[in-house]
Amino acid sequence: MFVSLLAAAVFGAPTVQQIDTVLPVQEGARLSVHALSGKVTVRTWDRSEIRVVADPVHGDEVTVRGTRSAVRIEAVTPFSMGDPIDIAITVPASVDVDIDGAFVSADLEGVRGGVRVNTVNGGVRLLGGNGAIVLHSVQGDVVCEGVSGRIQVGSVNGILRLTRARGEIAAEAVNGSMTLTGIESDAVEATTVNGEITYQGTIRERGRYVFGTHHGDLTIAIPAGTNADVLVSTYSGEFESEFPVTLTEARGRGERFGFTLGSGGARIELKSFGGTIRLTRP
Repeated sequence: MFVSLLAAAVFGAPTVQQIDTVLPVQEGARLSVHALSGKVTVRTWDRSEIRVVADPVHGDEVTVRGTRSAVRIEAVTPFSMGDPIDIAITVPASVDVDIDGAFVSADLEGVRGGVRVNTVNGGVRLLGGNGAIVLHSVQGDVVCEGVSGRIQVGSVNGILRLTRARGEIAAEAVNGSMTLTGIESDAVEATTVNGEITYQGTIRERGRYVFGTHHGDLTIAIPAGTNADVLVSTYSGEFESEFPVTLTEARGRGERFGFTLGSGGARIELKSFGGTIRLTRP
């Protein structure tokens, strides 16, 4: 099935009518969206169909192609940047979603499949998602809640906020802070160059947890009864703990040291070049 709407090419021509189309899909279908600019909103319903609503203007073209297993939406602007195109999409919850764009923000809620969003200038908000979760923005914040699976989130110049997430987690920023709360994982790696990192979640006995920042503080909540081996690395920063610790390893005048919580087991690595590293109680 193919649907295409093209705004009149003649300069000054009126805006074309709204596109509103529905395509039947099967369980576990994939939705792909590519747009230059605008906002992509994804919501779910209990129908085995994908509905696409958009308003192309000033020469913008919105193309929808689909089979029962895959639907692809392309929104392009033939004549310069044009106006942003807002696309509202309603999908079955089982659909996997892939969104790619330059000046695009994405807002997804209720999806139970995998989600991938890659944008240059725009924020990303995801509520729900299960499987492969990959969210990245260069100039925008990334907010993710209630997800599970293999999770990768990143932003160059924006904050990261991950809430109620389950599974393997990799979070990376350059100029931004990150907050991870309600985490259930045995593999977490969170790093930023300029920003603070706050973590509150599980510390599982055989898990590995790595937190690092160059210019910023680390605040890590340690649940009661945690068994872990902790390695702290800092150059000009400080270390603070709300509970007593006994050093088992020290190198370089205290710039690198380790200690054991309980009987040990999990591995926690804390690195900050010039910030304060804090261990707190939940």
